[in-house]
Amino acid sequence: MLASSPNQGTPLCTSPLPSPAKSRRRPVPLRLQSLGVDPGLLVGKVLTKLSRSSKHPTLTLDFSDNTTFQILVDGYDPVHRGLPKELEMDSSLEQLLTTGQAHVEWTIKDCALITLTDKAFESREREQRWDQNHTGVAFRFFEDQMWHCVWATLTDHDQGTCVFRSYDDVYIDQLHRSPRKLRAHVPGSPIDLR
Repeated sequence: MLASSPNQGTPLCTSPLPSPAKSRRRPVPLRLQSLGVDPGLLVGKVLTKLSRSSKHPTLTLDFSDNTTFQILVDGYDPVHRGLPKELEMDSSLEQLLTTGQAHVEWTIKDCALITLTDKAFESREREQRWDQNHTGVAFRFFEDQMWHCVWATLTDHDQGTCVFRSYDDVYIDQLHRSPRKLRAHVPGSPIDLR
């Protein structure tokens, strides 16, 4: 997986990269209207919990200022799922999330949408391979100075063998919690939704 920036041809998720400039341009999205929020909103926030959904391709990021953001797959519809989509990430994040969630105290130093290029393939009737450009989320923390990356894959299997693998764009969006749900966790609250 390579970042497609003019001066870098090194794997993004395994090698430290220089800090992205504050005036960085967002990758050109495949859709006309971009989704989500500017990843720069996360810079300076203290991440307290990462949670990976067991049912949907979603990574939830909870911060010390009681805000929550999610890394989501563009076009994913929980009702009409289509080909199985999954979030993948660099090995250090993957190891951290072996139980599905992790509690941390890490401050985000940089966060950006990046364009990745990976080899997609289909091997049903005849083998086909192509370069697939897709958007990923890259971020690093003051505490470890490593770049971490999250991206999405689409796969199809036939009798246990992968016959199709491609990639999809991911984006960051803010999760707005319902005030009623928050009230349910306050002791002595008149409404208990548990």
